[in-house]
Amino acid sequence: MIGAPPLARPVYLENGNGPVFGMFHAAAGGSQSSTAVLMCGPWGWDEVASYRSRRAWADFLSERGHPVLRIDLPGTGDSGGSPHEPDLVGSWTRAIAAAASWLAAQPGVARVAVIGLGLGGLLAAASIGDGVPIHDLVLWAAPSTGRAFSREQRAFAALQGTRLDAAEHAGPGPEPAGLEVGGFLLSTDTAAALGRLELGAMARGRLDRVLLLDRDGMAVDGPVRAHLEHLGVDLTVASGRGWTDMVFHPEQYAPPLDVFAEVEDWLALAPVGLTREAAVNLIEAADHAELPDGRARIRETPVRIDQPFGQIFGVLAEPVDLARSTACAIFLNAGAVRRTGPNRLWVEASRRWAAAGMPVIRMDLEGIGEADGDPARYRDVGNFYTAEFGAQVPAILDVLEARGLGPRFVLVGLCAGAYWAFNTGAQDRRVVEAIIVNPRAMVWDLELLTRREARKVKRLRQPDLWRRLLRGDVTGARILEVSRALAATAARTVVRAPARLHKGRSSPVEDPAITRLDSLRDHGTRVVLAFSGLEPVYDELAADGILDQLGRWPNVVLEELPGSDHTLRPLVAQRALHALLERELDALVAAG
Repeated sequence: MIGAPPLARPVYLENGNGPVFGMFHAAAGGSQSSTAVLMCGPWGWDEVASYRSRRAWADFLSERGHPVLRIDLPGTGDSGGSPHEPDLVGSWTRAIAAAASWLAAQPGVARVAVIGLGLGGLLAAASIGDGVPIHDLVLWAAPSTGRAFSREQRAFAALQGTRLDAAEHAGPGPEPAGLEVGGFLLSTDTAAALGRLELGAMARGRLDRVLLLDRDGMAVDGPVRAHLEHLGVDLTVASGRGWTDMVFHPEQYAPPLDVFAEVEDWLALAPVGLTREAAVNLIEAADHAELPDGRARIRETPVRIDQPFGQIFGVLAEPVDLARSTACAIFLNAGAVRRTGPNRLWVEASRRWAAAGMPVIRMDLEGIGEADGDPARYRDVGNFYTAEFGAQVPAILDVLEARGLGPRFVLVGLCAGAYWAFNTGAQDRRVVEAIIVNPRAMVWDLELLTRREARKVKRLRQPDLWRRLLRGDVTGARILEVSRALAATAARTVVRAPARLHKGRSSPVEDPAITRLDSLRDHGTRVVLAFSGLEPVYDELAADGILDQLGRWPNVVLEELPGSDHTLRPLVAQRALHALLERELDALVAAG
């Protein structure tokens, strides 16, 4: 090991197709390898779930002397563009070629290796051509063809569709042309363009070496292997165990450390005598980006905010030409999903808000996205609701206010982010509005999950559930889940019974959620509560009689979102949330 990795630097690369966002990890102190690494991630949910592992991988390689660049492809992450745009596949391959050229021109770099993960591998192979400085290529779980990738995505979408209500497939406005997969759109045009890509048609270009990794024991494609051997590249085939764990869920952090080490060993074998002359760098890098967004130009700038444990990270979107609103919005995390928000909702919404004159920052809190901290802590969801975690939100307000933004603030969040939007608004008078989408809790305590399990047990005893099971409306897996809750609740009941016998009857205590709602009302803070179907918090508010008392809080608006998916994967649910946010934006802008 050469040394600790330096702080990654956010960069925007511009090559005529809009800004490509990346994080550049310079080589750690000491000698630098002549091989720089470009990392191209997978698509959709795999990209979201693997983000933190890819960050750790880049740090690992940086520690060993490799400069590393991670990029968001156009229309994904924090890059410019949209999944709806034409020739998106062309934008993807041009972005990869441009990023490789930028890396090749960095001081001390003689070779560029690309690590292509999932679809990113197929796109990296398609970007190889004359003049593109890609000398080494690592392919892990890359589909052999774009048609194979599309088939796999259709199968996943069909599996997902069996778990969604029919109501989720109806809604205002026409359905976009394409396939919704895990909340992400694969447009008809993009799928067609992908269908023309094949690893078996990969050009040689400047390519010297290829490392093919299997996917958790699934053998690499035979024809692809044969094609690479025919090209005459130095080919290595090795084990790639850990893919499934890496892309499973952002809260179940499982970096494939063995693969990290295997790839680094392979990179170290690059023959010095086969180095190529670096390409002339025609690609400019900047520390901010300007984007057109229909109504006006906006500027996006990465921001770091110091905290006791390190730094949290955000991207600030501001209007360029318009007068700036006196309100500023903060889009908070959705669980462990980074600042882009669920299904990239926060990127799209924040850019529209900025184009209307409202500055917006979308944030990574501790251990999420680019923020410092240990992501493994979120295996226990209770760590999203600690006081230390929540203290980061008012700290963001302090920094923004010091930068001349505000002094009025709007908090927007889903899941854990919604919890902190609600609770911060109840305590901080600078918050003039809290938009709370599918919160997992309004008030957190250690017994919350136990009480929910008890309600599942009560549900298990209802005849209607069993009738639905016999009709096939409820899966056996769901019954198994509830049965496990029954067993767990019974076990806890035995353990806690003696304590309850001595506790006795307590005097009535005001519900903490009511106390917070009263504070929000007294502060004059507008609260928008938006729920999809089957959200436990909605049921709890109804059961506790709070929904029946909404007249007590004229500042509170209740909104219903289509479907019953917590993270709004159905496109109709996403459109409904966008429409809700637009209505709130119009009112905020009108108020100044």
